[in-house]
Amino acid sequence: MATKKDLVEAHAFSRRRLVTAFVSGAPGGREVEPVRPGRVLIGGVALSVLLLAGAAIAGFLLGRPPAQWLEAGSFIISKDTGEQYVVMRGGDDPQLQRVPNFVSAQLLLERADLTPYTVRDKYIRTVQLGEDLGIEGAPAGLPSSDELVDDGWTACTADGAGIKVAIQKQPSVEDLTGSAFLVSSDDQEWLIATAPPDGTQQGRAYRFPMPADETSASTVGNKLGFGASSTEVDEEWLNLFPLGEALEQDSFGVTRTGEPVDYAATGVELAQYSIGDLLQSSTGDYYLLGDEQVEPLEDFTGMLYDVVGSPAVQLDGDVRADFADAGYPAEWPVGLPAAVENGALCGVLHPGVGADPAVSLATNPTGAADPADDVSSGRHDVDVEPSAGAYVLSGSDASADSGTPYVIDTKGEKYALRGTQVPEYIGYADVEPPLVPSSWLSFFEPGVTLSTNMARRLPADAPPADAGSESEEDAGS
Repeated sequence: MATKKDLVEAHAFSRRRLVTAFVSGAPGGREVEPVRPGRVLIGGVALSVLLLAGAAIAGFLLGRPPAQWLEAGSFIISKDTGEQYVVMRGGDDPQLQRVPNFVSAQLLLERADLTPYTVRDKYIRTVQLGEDLGIEGAPAGLPSSDELVDDGWTACTADGAGIKVAIQKQPSVEDLTGSAFLVSSDDQEWLIATAPPDGTQQGRAYRFPMPADETSASTVGNKLGFGASSTEVDEEWLNLFPLGEALEQDSFGVTRTGEPVDYAATGVELAQYSIGDLLQSSTGDYYLLGDEQVEPLEDFTGMLYDVVGSPAVQLDGDVRADFADAGYPAEWPVGLPAAVENGALCGVLHPGVGADPAVSLATNPTGAADPADDVSSGRHDVDVEPSAGAYVLSGSDASADSGTPYVIDTKGEKYALRGTQVPEYIGYADVEPPLVPSSWLSFFEPGVTLSTNMARRLPADAPPADAGSESEEDAGS
C-alpha cells in the first residue's frame, strides 16, 4: 500500500505535467484558436431577424392590421364579414365609415386604384364608427378600361321576334355591304339602306320612307328584288337608323316641273322635252332635266325617279353637257342595293370619338346576338359579354362633341356620371368616350347616378369637395 508520502509526490508530479502542458502546448501539435466575436454577433443578428419575421407572420395570421391602416384615404375590408369601410378622417382620432360597394369607395376617396387593407373585426370594433356613406345600388365594380367595348354593338330582330342587343368584343353577325332591308312598322313601309362613304368615314345606314302611293312602293320593292311583303319590326329597332329623305319625287328638288327647257346639251335636242323629264342614254345612264341644267342620276336614283317621277325616255345616243350637281339627298344609295329577305336583320353600331356615329347592316346573328330563341315580339333583351362594358356619351346623331356620360356594366345597366372628375375616379381618365345615339342607350336599364355628392349622400347641387369648381348638377348637364 502506497504511503502518504508517495501520494503527495504523485499529486505534485501530475500537477507539474498539467502546468507544462498548458504552457508548452502539444508537441508538434496545433494550437486551438480562440472563437472570433464577429461570428457570435452575426448569429445574434440572424436570430433577431428570424424572431421579428416570426412575429410579423404571427401578426398576419392573427389578423393584426398594419400600422398605416387608419390613415386618411384608406380602404378597408373586414376579413370576417366582408363589409367595406373608408377612412375619411385619420390622425389621432380616426373614424371608419361603412360603404356598400367598391365604386362608392372610389368616388369618396377620389382614386381609381384602391388597395384594400384586410382587417379582422376585433380590430375594426376598436375604432370609432361614423355614419354610413356611399351609393346604394351602385355596381360592385366596373369594367376596366381594357375591357370597354365601344364599337360593334349589335341590335338584331326578325319576323315575329323582338330585339336582341349585344355588346361583344367580336360581334357574332355577318356584315353586309351594298344591301338593304324592306321593313314596316305601324302601317308604314321603310327601306333601310346605306349611304355612300363620306370621305374616310364609312357610309351610314338610314331609314327611308317608301313612296306613299302603294303602287309606286310596290314597284320600287319589286325593282330592288323584294317580295310581296315587308318584315314587321318594332319601332324601337327602326329608330336605331337615322331618318333619311322620303323616296318621293319632291325629294329630287325640281321646282319647275313641266316648264320648257331653256338650256342646251350636246347629243340631244332638249327643246322637245320639259323640265322634270327623265332621259336614259343608250348606255343605260340616267339624266334628269333639272331647273337650271341637266343632272346625272345614279342607278338607284334613276330607277326611283322612273317610278315616282316620270318614266324614262330612251335615247339613241348619250348626253353631253355642263352637268349640274345632283339635287337629290346625298344619303340615298348610289347603286341598286341587294335585297335581304331571309334571316334576322341587324344594325351594327360604329360610334366615333368626335364624329357622328354610324350604323351598318348585318345578318345571320349567332349566340348572344340572335333574337330568334328567347325574345318575343314587342320585347327586347340585352346581353353584355362577361367582364365587358362601355363608357360612352349619349346624345343625338348630330351632337358629335357633346352628350351625357354613361357607363354600362356587365349586367347591362347604364349609370349616368355626374361631375367632370368622376370618370377619372372610376378608372377612365385616359379614355375618350365615343358618342352613342340615345336610341341605342334606351335599351339598357337605368341604374343610379354616380357622383361624389351621391357617394357623400349630399344634395346634387351641393358644392363639390374641391371648392371653387362647378357644381355636379352643372357638370353633369
